[in-house]
Amino acid sequence: MWLFWRNKCIQVTDRQPCPWRWAFLLALSLLAGLAAPVFAGGLILDARSAGESGPQLDAAEISPAPIAREEASTGDSTYVVQSGDSLSAIAARFGATTADLAARNGLANPDRITDGQVLKVGTSSIAASLLPDDGALVRAQFWPWPPVQGQTLAVWLQAREPVTFTVQFGGQTYPVVTQDVHGWTLIPISSLAAPGMRPLTLTVGTQAYPVRVPLAAGHFSTDVIPASASEPILSHPDKVQSEVVQLTAIFGVVTPDGWTARSRFRLPLEHDFPHTSPYGSRRTYGDGTTISVHEGEDFSAAAGTPVYTPAAGTVVLAQLLFVRGNAVILDHGDGVFTGYWHMSKLNVNVGDHVIAGQKIGEVGTTGLSTGAHLHWELHVAGMAVDPLQWVEP
Repeated sequence: MWLFWRNKCIQVTDRQPCPWRWAFLLALSLLAGLAAPVFAGGLILDARSAGESGPQLDAAEISPAPIAREEASTGDSTYVVQSGDSLSAIAARFGATTADLAARNGLANPDRITDGQVLKVGTSSIAASLLPDDGALVRAQFWPWPPVQGQTLAVWLQAREPVTFTVQFGGQTYPVVTQDVHGWTLIPISSLAAPGMRPLTLTVGTQAYPVRVPLAAGHFSTDVIPASASEPILSHPDKVQSEVVQLTAIFGVVTPDGWTARSRFRLPLEHDFPHTSPYGSRRTYGDGTTISVHEGEDFSAAAGTPVYTPAAGTVVLAQLLFVRGNAVILDHGDGVFTGYWHMSKLNVNVGDHVIAGQKIGEVGTTGLSTGAHLHWELHVAGMAVDPLQWVEP
């Protein structure tokens, strides 16, 4: 049983110190990209002077806009106070005065702010900051900014000449898909990652560029799954773990080509069905106290409702699983997979190449399920992340 919980509750820690090289030059400009705590635009870094190449498209304009959950904040941009911060330094980062921030936040004493305190810093805006004009990196874009627990951070890079790119975050190195002087990668962020500043390093040729990523807290519900539904499944930890091993092996494969950082999904159901258990919700089972994380998005729908592919891909699993019931997994390429659990019927086979909008099965309540619904899951680089971030408007 412990192995199952461990699989569902992966803790993310920082083991990589923030590099000091370039830190003084970039720190203030990068922090200027802080915006609303849940859904905001992108961060742009450019080695050219402002206006030299005309108006810049921010990353949010060239990427899908996430679907805002009910808890999403849409007001002032906010900043989470970090150790060593002063109100005057924060004001300087956001082009404000100390008096303005004090008034905006109702601070009687501007010298008294605490670590973790959330401050309103003004309306959301896209940051455009300058890189060294003689460096290897000409342009970098990050979306969304700031990222939220459970989201995927998309990174686009442009070098001065063809080089090798690498991106490191959270102790992991992520491969960069490269074409000539351009590259991109996707960085999955665990829904359990601790909010706060996180070090990210862009390596372009032999030059390293440290970036401080302000990871924002998400808003996750809490669910209790009744013992009547969970015990028949979870009382067989050997079968549960065997399924975990099987899926982990599938999600760890990287097939070249297909998905890109600008790709989008359709929803897998044709109509607007209730979201009964959102991605990232914290769960307990029966009378247990161990908390796991829901790794997908649940849509309540009648048994037999058609399930469609949200994007083109290849079927890499189509079978009855012990926990997930009748399941299909699609490989969309470049380490991006989607999963569809608890279906009553499967309409595809392993090896099938499917197009967006093709029927792959029907809603059901097989496996560990409390009623007819579709569980839709997205994995990027082996980690379950919020699929709604990538749904087209």
